[in-house]
Amino acid sequence: MFRFRRFQTRLLVLFLALFTLTQAVALGFSNWAGRITAGTEIRNALEVSAGVFSSLLEERDTRLLQAAVLLADDFAFKSAYATRDGPTIESMLHNHGHRIGADIMYLLSLDSEVIASTLGEGEEAAAFIHPELLAAAQADPHGEATAIVLIDGEPFQLVVVPVLIPRHDAWVAMGFAVDDPFVAHFREVTQSHISLMVREETAWRPLASTLPAAERQALSDQLATNPGSPGSAFNLRLAGEDYVSLLYPLGMDDQRQLMAGMHRSLDAAMAPYARLQRILLVLMLLGLGLTAVGAVWVARRVSGPVRQLREGAVRIAEGDYRSRVHVRQRDELGALGRAFNRMAHGLEDRDRVRGLLGKVVSPAIAEELLSRDIELGGEEREVSILFADIVGFTALAERLPPSELLDFLNHYLTRLSGDIEANQGVIDKYIGDAVMAVFAAPLPDPYHASHAVAAALAMQQSMQALNMAEADGRPDLQLRVGINSGTAVAGNMGSADRLNYTVVGDAVNLASRLEGLTRRYGVPVIVSQATRDRAPQYLYRELDRVRVKGRKSPVSVHEPLMLEAMADADTLAELGLFAEALDAYRSRQWSQAAAGFSDILKRRDDPVAGLYLDIISRYRQQPPSENWDGSATLVTKSGDA
Repeated sequence: MFRFRRFQTRLLVLFLALFTLTQAVALGFSNWAGRITAGTEIRNALEVSAGVFSSLLEERDTRLLQAAVLLADDFAFKSAYATRDGPTIESMLHNHGHRIGADIMYLLSLDSEVIASTLGEGEEAAAFIHPELLAAAQADPHGEATAIVLIDGEPFQLVVVPVLIPRHDAWVAMGFAVDDPFVAHFREVTQSHISLMVREETAWRPLASTLPAAERQALSDQLATNPGSPGSAFNLRLAGEDYVSLLYPLGMDDQRQLMAGMHRSLDAAMAPYARLQRILLVLMLLGLGLTAVGAVWVARRVSGPVRQLREGAVRIAEGDYRSRVHVRQRDELGALGRAFNRMAHGLEDRDRVRGLLGKVVSPAIAEELLSRDIELGGEEREVSILFADIVGFTALAERLPPSELLDFLNHYLTRLSGDIEANQGVIDKYIGDAVMAVFAAPLPDPYHASHAVAAALAMQQSMQALNMAEADGRPDLQLRVGINSGTAVAGNMGSADRLNYTVVGDAVNLASRLEGLTRRYGVPVIVSQATRDRAPQYLYRELDRVRVKGRKSPVSVHEPLMLEAMADADTLAELGLFAEALDAYRSRQWSQAAAGFSDILKRRDDPVAGLYLDIISRYRQQPPSENWDGSATLVTKSGDA
């Protein structure tokens, strides 16, 4: 047994031994707890993913059944069927399938023969390869059946409904492909990988998967030796990486079992815990050093000044920059105490400047300015720019005294600015009653377009709430918003003595023009094609193709309506009707376009449809030039054609 003559040495060894032991136990326990927690979280996430997958299939089943029933009950379809003219029936199947996005459609006889299909030549008069689906439909009280089946080796989600003329005379079958785009959408929604597989003899063959190529290749081999149990999570090792998987049965196809497998990487889930282990290890080493220093200080009876410094540091860490320590020694500890007080004073001044700057500009811009040397210049970034303007504020300004008007404006801008910042936007500037906001600058944001659209829709809801809350005889105010996404220069602009962090460029100018276009079309929000492409989860209505002032090429402009997943059948039907009318308008089919826009006006008061009816009326009297491409050329910034 080692014997140390100096108390300082014994105390130091004791402290270091106890500290090392406790930290080693903590490291081991955190690693064990991390694996348990990560496994539990992954299993819960996979169960949620399975529920989402089931919901997606049910939603698609509902859409297919509704569309199939509509087609089977359609008088024109029944009339075409009565003619037994194959090309006519096939054309109607193609048209109906195109409208609803179906990937495959059949008209089947009661004897399971294909009368017409969208698969092309060679399918007619052949036997339908899935008679068991028709048998299930015959056994159903409503004559309907759904299943996931393989057609030409590819999975389809298929429904069958009867055609009644007036008695049951045929079957209509239609389906969606369960393919890579579908599983990619599932991956985007749930963040879980998914693989669709079919069991062929003793092997599983992947049909579609979001797994990387190496993991997808190893999946079949692993399932052959470790098949798992449907509904229970189990571990798989794919291409050198550990995954937790959950199997979801999809049914049978000609004695072949169809299965969906959800996967999440255990290694990826453990990555934060591995980082935590490294941080704890670094902290352990730092702690060993501090423990040694603390033991020496205690042995030399200097714990009092050290305790003061520690307590002062805690107060500084908690934000109490007015904290001071009182160390009376004239040695190094005294100098440390005085340096500590100077540091606290400097932090207090910096915090005061930071707080004031954060009220003058956006907090994100304030952090950008404080984190580096302030100089003129900028850098190219892909951003989304939002311009918002309050309609009706000028008239209100004529009725209110200046002080009340300022309070009223600040109240509205505070609410609208909160919606922007809640969606990771940065307020660039206030221009009277207008707001300019930037998404993805100065901090990068890969989903800047989605956040900009979400902010615009939230601002519209806030505007409605504010109008209801301010219902004291004042007219309702409206908000116009324009959004564009693209490359802009972001940085400090101005002079060497006075600068402003902002974004400039053609993308910014177009966003301002789009805000002005809302007056022309009478809609609250307009986004460019670039923004729509970058935020595909929302449902849009294409309004027009326009040449705004200052640009030669036409730009497609769209009105965002809601998240696509929230759209109901009526909304989708109206969008389809509007799109058909717009296509007819661009094709100079004035009567068909006017009829479509009139139908929309019968449903609701739509200023866009009314605008197109006025334009069509003018074009009927004075047709556009031969080189007219269906786009509108605007001669003013406010959107006048």
